[in-house]
Amino acid sequence: MRAIPALVVTIGLLASLTACATPGAGSASTCAPSGAASQAVSAKGAFGSEPKVTVPAGLTVRGTQVSVLRQGDGRTIGDGTPVLLEYTLVDGATGAVAQTSGYTGSAAPLTAGSTNGGALGKALECAQVGDRLAVALPKSALSGTAADSGSTSSKSEDAAVFVVDVKRAFDARATGTPQLAGDGMPAVVLAPDGAPGITIPSWSAPKKDEQHLLRKGDGTTLTAKDTAVVKYTAVTWGSSTDDSTVAGSSWTDGSGAQPLPLAKGQVVDGIRNALLGRHVGDQVLAIVHQQGAAYAYVIDVLGVMPR
Repeated sequence: MRAIPALVVTIGLLASLTACATPGAGSASTCAPSGAASQAVSAKGAFGSEPKVTVPAGLTVRGTQVSVLRQGDGRTIGDGTPVLLEYTLVDGATGAVAQTSGYTGSAAPLTAGSTNGGALGKALECAQVGDRLAVALPKSALSGTAADSGSTSSKSEDAAVFVVDVKRAFDARATGTPQLAGDGMPAVVLAPDGAPGITIPSWSAPKKDEQHLLRKGDGTTLTAKDTAVVKYTAVTWGSSTDDSTVAGSSWTDGSGAQPLPLAKGQVVDGIRNALLGRHVGDQVLAIVHQQGAAYAYVIDVLGVMPR
């Protein structure tokens, strides 16, 4: 299988929670419970600003526990939902702050339930926008060595504590009105969660880049100043149907939604041209020529990062 050329030419992602990923952590069908460890955490300070976190020294935990320190009233986070958040990570053994998101509003989205979201992404499911959460989880979950990154465990471990402010959530999939694709284009079918399946026709790819709207949204119009939040799947357009392969997909590779800057030189021209002027809620089919090969991209436009 040929590797997909990078969507992004140059991109400087700021602090992202994917550094805390737990390999193999997948979707959760239940909410993480509250417990003694998460209930022992307190945090003072304004929502969206770095709080002063108090954790009892020597805190231990079994599995992942989540307590709501401040109740929000926004949308509920589900599996596959991209979330913008700010966080403070505290060592439960010492109470010392180990890391923060920086509280600049520029952290990349974390997709709840994604592999890259790890134990924290799993803990976010069932939260609401506007919540401030205390998430207590085993330290081993941060390094991916935990046998079970879920909500139950028979063994207590030293805790790592996240205080998380859930600031915003995007749709998990493109929500626009379905449109008819262009003649001669690949067929696209959607799984129940919105993940696209792309079937390449038997004839050759167009000689030039093309763009077709599959779903028409009515959200914000994308400009060159924006960083779009997207999910995508890309398939090679081979010389025959059998020669076409999935080259990459943020739906299935564990990465979830991605920030995509649309400034000139920051993203492959064919992708940039397919997205400029589109709207949040759109789903776009883009035929893009890269490195001597043709690719069919299906891109869901889920939102725009704050500037």
